Amino acid sequence: MQPRVVGYTRAMEHRRKLLAGVIAVAALGLVACGNDDDETADSIIEDVESAARTAVSEVGQAADEAGADAAEAVVRNLAAQQGAQEFADAGSPLDDDGLTCEATASDGLDAVDVNCTGTTEDGKAAALTGTTDELPGESITEVEGTFTGTVDGSEVFTTDTLGA
Repeated sequence: MQPRVVGYTRAMEHRRKLLAGVIAVAALGLVACGNDDDETADSIIEDVESAARTAVSEVGQAADEAGADAAEAVVRNLAAQQGAQEFADAGSPLDDDGLTCEATASDGLDAVDVNCTGTTEDGKAAALTGTTDELPGESITEVEGTFTGTVDGSEVFTTDTLGA
């Protein structure tokens, strides 16, 4: 399954409009200057196109970073909630603090790794690790991937869906 990135099409459209706008402004500037020197005009056009490509690239990077941040937050929160339930179902309920999770999206947003830690009610160290290639948004109550829960280093569950 190919991950879906919400807003990706919108970001690409924004990039195209930004590039077209910058080139149009540069063209108007050349006409207004009335410079007949073709070499100077070509140089100015190249400079403007280069600046436009840089601006579009920076907009794209910002959109990618925002998408990664959002994906990480959703996976982190789902893993904390649904992982606690998995531990309870496996006979190792967590204490009131539950799980503390960190999530890291890969470049290109094709996977999100999650690592969670917590403590069981009887004081043992609990950990949940896993990876999903399903970007959040397809479901608000579950996330598919490969997840493993351990208590004091011993596996207590493995699942392909948190929250099923």
